[in-house]
Amino acid sequence: MVDHSTLENLINQPIDCVFFDSIESTNDYLLKQPFSKTTQLCITREQTKGKGQHGRVWCSQKDGSVLFSIRQNFDASCDLSGLSLVVALAIVKSLEETYAIEKLGIKWPNDIYFGDKKLSGILLENQLLGGEQSVVVGVGVNYALGENLDCETPWIDLTTISASVSNIKVLTAAIINSVLVYIKRFEENGFEDFQSEWTAYDILKGRRAKVERVNDSFTGEVVGINSKGALLISSENGIEAMYSSEQITYI
Repeated sequence: MVDHSTLENLINQPIDCVFFDSIESTNDYLLKQPFSKTTQLCITREQTKGKGQHGRVWCSQKDGSVLFSIRQNFDASCDLSGLSLVVALAIVKSLEETYAIEKLGIKWPNDIYFGDKKLSGILLENQLLGGEQSVVVGVGVNYALGENLDCETPWIDLTTISASVSNIKVLTAAIINSVLVYIKRFEENGFEDFQSEWTAYDILKGRRAKVERVNDSFTGEVVGINSKGALLISSENGIEAMYSSEQITYI
């Protein structure tokens, strides 16, 4: 059994923490909480209704994944474009620096891969609160899932990748601290400060992609991202900027 009760002592900034043995969704929990000027954190050993992008389900097992959400407040004028990419970079950097894990890549906008298998996913959900905006950042990182996880997406976990990964509580704290540092840097400098860093982990550049729209579907090649974190696809009509709400298939 994992005991997260002392994890707050490992976090490097003041934060309101709650811990659960089991919960439907850490994102949903924080979205329902009253506004707080202090950053809020929800951690659980298990999610029974974990969420992914576009309504997908996030698959996990009890104590088999790092599962948490952070609720961070920003001024309403702050441009949050690219924040999900920044969170992905923060997780990758944490794993590289803490456990010397190499060969990680990011599938735009924020899925972390090792080879052709998914290691981590991120879900951002926004709220407007008067003169401020609140963002709930949900994170799932596969830690030790065993062999019986029923999930359509090919996956891998950290204990398979590396023998040096520490206990899940220390791992969770390391990732949270990295995410908080990157969010602060993003708030101060915007996404442009991370654009060149992203290039080293981009696993989609050069891939063919099909964009499905009601009246304007097209096929093209991924050429990178712009200063707002949008995916750039080159087609016969020129280069178009894509956002995470678009339906994109890679071929």
